[in-house]
Amino acid sequence: MGDRRPDRARPPESSEELVEFLEDAPVGLSWVGPDGRMLWTNRAASELLGCEGRECGGHPIAEFFVEPQAAAGILDQLGRNETVRTYEASLRTRDGAIRRVLIGANSFLRDGRLVHSRWVIRDITALLEREQAARHRALDASRLKDEFLSLLSHELRTPLGAILVWLGLLRQGGSDPVETTRALEIIERSARTLERIIEDLLHASRIAAGGLMLSPQLVDLRGVVQVAVDAASGDAAMKGLPLSASMGEMPIWVTGDPGRLQQAVSNLLSNAIKFTPAGGRVDVSLDTTGRQARLRVTDTGEGMSPAFLPFAFERFRQQDSTSTRAHHGLGLGLYVVRDVIGHHGGLVSADSPGPGRGSTFTVLLSLAAAPGEVASALAGDQPRDEEEDRLQPGLTVLLVDGEQDAREALRLILQQNGMLVTTATSAREAFELVERLQPDILLSDIAMPGEDGLSLIRRVRKLPFDRGGQVPAIAISAYAAAEDRGRALLAGFQRHIPKPVDPAHLLTAIATMTRRARAQDAER
Repeated sequence: MGDRRPDRARPPESSEELVEFLEDAPVGLSWVGPDGRMLWTNRAASELLGCEGRECGGHPIAEFFVEPQAAAGILDQLGRNETVRTYEASLRTRDGAIRRVLIGANSFLRDGRLVHSRWVIRDITALLEREQAARHRALDASRLKDEFLSLLSHELRTPLGAILVWLGLLRQGGSDPVETTRALEIIERSARTLERIIEDLLHASRIAAGGLMLSPQLVDLRGVVQVAVDAASGDAAMKGLPLSASMGEMPIWVTGDPGRLQQAVSNLLSNAIKFTPAGGRVDVSLDTTGRQARLRVTDTGEGMSPAFLPFAFERFRQQDSTSTRAHHGLGLGLYVVRDVIGHHGGLVSADSPGPGRGSTFTVLLSLAAAPGEVASALAGDQPRDEEEDRLQPGLTVLLVDGEQDAREALRLILQQNGMLVTTATSAREAFELVERLQPDILLSDIAMPGEDGLSLIRRVRKLPFDRGGQVPAIAISAYAAAEDRGRALLAGFQRHIPKPVDPAHLLTAIATMTRRARAQDAER
């Protein structure tokens, strides 16, 4: 440092603004003499060291260091006119607290002699604590992720293992009809379990991304609940559990996405069946209270402890998450229920008298309208033409899928229902066949190598009518989110059916679309 600076051990009193600036600086400032004793500290440094007023003055700065040799090292550097830019150290305050600080310091020399050094002391204790907390959170998140992946692997491998074992036994042959029927039931049940796990995972992912989309419509909640009850009855029967449903005879209208609502009800039923041992029962009731629809799912199963009840709907939370737990699951089912009902403006709650005493889950949803208003709104609805659901004989179908197993399975389903099926393995091949065959309907996967199904349908829609440009088209894809459906419809498909395909749903869609297409052709 130069020696033209004033030889003063404190800021010049003639500059009141400079004194005020240094005193009120948000970092600790201190001037330290050649012997290591502090000559002056500002307010921040005094507070950091626990000194009141000017108590720090005259004290060796080393006495505040947890490791005094660190202070000696800094003073040696300053004595050699070396700047200390960042030195991390621990200081012990007068009250015994340990503060972690960053120190920067330089020397003031005159005639080559050290007059004093100027120290800047930044308290980084809170910053380090935040960083440490962040590291702990990251470690916890990593641990939870590892635990979840391990659990996910177990939950996927269990039904998959059952499928592979029973398929192997069937392939060996020799099974009697009863054993074959049992094997097929287990395979189907295991496949449905995999489907439910995948759906819950996708739903949880959409929740985390804030991307859950609904297709609301006026819906009789009784129908939604009945479908879920019918689907769950097989699992209940397997455990020997009576599953009763009481819903009354009058429609209970709500505005909602029937698919999402059915998913929520199914998850509640699955949860009740899973945690109710043989000999118990599960009861479902649907009624109204005031201007709300009320659904209750009650079981006589394991119940929940008071400590766990507040966390029943949290993601990945399970009352027993150990490797010795009696029940499978990812801890996503009730999390999905809460989100679906919340997106519909409703509430879901859990109640249990305690472990071993069963549970009751209650869903409240606002009714859509007064009964008279609903009747008026529906007065113009036309009765459904059941003919639309019947397949016409000899339909020609162009089926496009890059996956051989999926393609062959769908081909077999279509042929067994009287359709003439031509298959294509790529969008390029399919485009040529559309022009050449003029099929009654096009069924296409979305994700394919080279060119995807969205590109294919865009090219098809640019064709003239007499070259197949208006062929009815259904997208069949494992990309099943609402936004995927939207992209398919915008590209030119009229329907989107998610994989795994429900054959009945697919056949109904084909019958409806081809009948309407032929009716339109007749009008031209």
